Amino acid sequence: MSEFDELILIVEKLRVECPWDKEQTHESLAKHLIEESYELLDAISKLDATQESFDDLKGELGDVLLQIFLHSKIAEEKEFFNMSDVMISLREKLIKRHPHIFEDKQLETAEEVEKQWEKIKQQDGNSIFDDLNHSLPPVNVAFKAQRKAKSLNLSYSNYEEALEDLISEVEELKDAKNSEDRKSELGDVYFSLLNVSRYLDADPEVQLKRSIDRFVTRARYVEEHYHDGDDLNELWQKAKNNQIKS
Repeated sequence: MSEFDELILIVEKLRVECPWDKEQTHESLAKHLIEESYELLDAISKLDATQESFDDLKGELGDVLLQIFLHSKIAEEKEFFNMSDVMISLREKLIKRHPHIFEDKQLETAEEVEKQWEKIKQQDGNSIFDDLNHSLPPVNVAFKAQRKAKSLNLSYSNYEEALEDLISEVEELKDAKNSEDRKSELGDVYFSLLNVSRYLDADPEVQLKRSIDRFVTRARYVEEHYHDGDDLNELWQKAKNNQIKS
């Protein structure tokens, strides 16, 4: 039995017998794929001539590969595709996008290959959204989609209109009646919020990090000064005031 086939059997066993693995969905695994990808990038950034650094890289590559196996197995359970189908799809894509290797076509430089790659991708469709790279973080994809929509006049005239749309989406979230509708509306709120940040020329990730830092600073103040019976709201306000003064 090959290592590949053995991994397929192990993942199948995990999906049946492990309480955690068998509860996972494509959505619940999404955050783990992102985390594992960033850990892989961190391992790549630390590569040197030592065996230890390459062992770390090997381990992180395995963690990312596990995510691919899990997603494929979940899709197989839903009777959409399996891991072999993923491999076949990849094989077909690689052959199609490398005619200079698999057909009688000569390209000499990496730049020529990249230009050809883009032309081939465009042949797959004629929408301006066809080149959206969904492997990027959703924030990046949202920004790019919104910029492309602007070229079709599918955009607001100014910040005020974008803000009104955000407020409208929040109201729809408040009116949602069940969990699935709330999740859907939450996604719309997030998308609208990113649109507002675009009109403000504000990087949403930078602003979120600053908010996190402010929250942690205030929470630490409360943690350090709280005694039984204290009013948490008053402590929180003091923390905010102290932060403003500093």
